[in-house]
Amino acid sequence: MRFLYVGVTLGTIASLIMFYVDLRHGQHDWALSSLLFPACAPPLLYWMRRGSVAAGKAQSGMALLIAIALVGGALASLNTEILLVWIPVLPLAFVFLLGHARAMGWVVWTLMGVIVAYTLFPLFHRGEAPVSLLLFVISLLAAGVSILLSWQHHRELGVYQRYLRTQASYDALTGAMMREPGLEVLGRQMAQVDRRPESGLCVALLDLDDFKRINDEDGHLAGDRVLVEVAAALRGQIRQGDYLVRLGGEEFLLLFPGMGTDGAHGMSEQLRARIPEVTTGLSARPVTASIGLTRYRPGESVGQLLGRADELMYAAKTTGKNRICHDGDVPPDAD
Repeated sequence: MRFLYVGVTLGTIASLIMFYVDLRHGQHDWALSSLLFPACAPPLLYWMRRGSVAAGKAQSGMALLIAIALVGGALASLNTEILLVWIPVLPLAFVFLLGHARAMGWVVWTLMGVIVAYTLFPLFHRGEAPVSLLLFVISLLAAGVSILLSWQHHRELGVYQRYLRTQASYDALTGAMMREPGLEVLGRQMAQVDRRPESGLCVALLDLDDFKRINDEDGHLAGDRVLVEVAAALRGQIRQGDYLVRLGGEEFLLLFPGMGTDGAHGMSEQLRARIPEVTTGLSARPVTASIGLTRYRPGESVGQLLGRADELMYAAKTTGKNRICHDGDVPPDAD
């Protein structure tokens, strides 16, 4: 919003300067076109501020005013060098107003309009020549440099935004997805199964056994190393398209989209067997995991699904640990 105020102010000043230049050259009819931007942009900004006009429409309106003012100004005043100053600024103005993706189309069409205006200038001014071709080409090349700079900025910004999303979505210690983003993914996968029940979704709730004793006896650094190795093993074992979520502490959630119960049980068994192997030597006691495995039932909530997985995981812990309990399981020795 602040940029719009600055942009409207600068655009109004530039248009008034062009109006003055046209008057000095005796081009009174053309001078009126220079007043289009200062006449329309401030009211448009005011209406947007009051909420009468949506921000997106207001920004598109500003861009249209800039394009018309520049092309009209080129037809009117391209025999003076002052207009050339604004051609390199055009790409940056559009990028700030519309974003990089939309701005490039506006820039191309507006510059084409300016080139046409340069070509037709003598026809509208009784044979009077516009500025030299060299100066005009230099201003277009400067606009090209502006486009390259804005593209570079857009690219670097995209890299930084992806980095921030990664930092916000993934646990720094284990590299697993964090709880909130992970539950959002779970919700989307559940909605997909609601639309296509045949696709299926299984989830496994994995909890490391006696992890508190590992922290207490071997220290928190040892506990962290265990978590890192376990998470790396889980990530390396699951398929592309599966998800690993750290719910908190030593508890992990695995999502198996499109996988049936038998396949998910086989995968979970591989993961359970892999954990003691990758953590050998990291703790004085063997590291094992208990897993609750369940299949999503269309229409149920995230809480219901995770609650059932938690009950199954608890059943695995209370019936010997280092095992898997899944839907329909009757744990041995359970009444």
